[in-house]
Amino acid sequence: LGEDAEVNFASLQNFEADVHSTLNRRCVGQKDSRMNWTIGHIGGGVTRSRVESVMNGPGATAEDVEIVFGSEASRVDAVTDLTHRSTNTTGHVLARGVLRDSARTIFKGMIRIEEGAKNSNSYLAEHAMIFSKKARADAIPGLEIMTNEVKATHSGSVSQVDEEQIFYLMSRGLTQSEAQRMIIIGFLHPAVQRIPLRTVRAAIQYLIEEKWLGRGGQIPPSPEQLPEFEEEPEKESVSSDLFERHYKYR
Repeated sequence: LGEDAEVNFASLQNFEADVHSTLNRRCVGQKDSRMNWTIGHIGGGVTRSRVESVMNGPGATAEDVEIVFGSEASRVDAVTDLTHRSTNTTGHVLARGVLRDSARTIFKGMIRIEEGAKNSNSYLAEHAMIFSKKARADAIPGLEIMTNEVKATHSGSVSQVDEEQIFYLMSRGLTQSEAQRMIIIGFLHPAVQRIPLRTVRAAIQYLIEEKWLGRGGQIPPSPEQLPEFEEEPEKESVSSDLFERHYKYR
């Protein structure tokens, strides 16, 4: 990616259950470049995904949002790496997964800040929510810090859906499926809101709702055919996530 260039890359995978896929993507950003990845794994039988962002020039940035919806016996193996090679670079990865039935997902990520990358900021978060006792997720973030005067944070979690939340929503008149749907939307919201392209945000929400309802779902051929979703007004993002408040390596 050339100096001061910007790319918005979006890939929504919704293959049939008998499809095995291997996806490898890599970007090397030069001075003041901006790379925005949006990756959605919504279907498929076995998916192996690799995304690497290398900030090679000063001021380069990379933003990576990855969303997984696992159902039936699907398997997703997703690896995301951020490599900082120059000063004042910024990297951000946010991966969220929702799993049901006997689906399995593994998130692996690594932040590497090399010796020449002082004053770099990097953040990696991998979180999954489980809706079945047979589903499984693993989140394995990592850090390799080879210099000082940088900020870097990573976090990972896997949790079962909170039955008390479902009970509360059902006490307000929702069915169990509607309550679970609302919890899924809320859980994925921090990731969806970071997607820069509005049509991609709508497409991901549409596909996940269709899959949750067991309808399979295909993206309509025209963006105008996507349902309208209420969105918050655009504003400067202020994170309330404890883990996004960077540790500083001196």
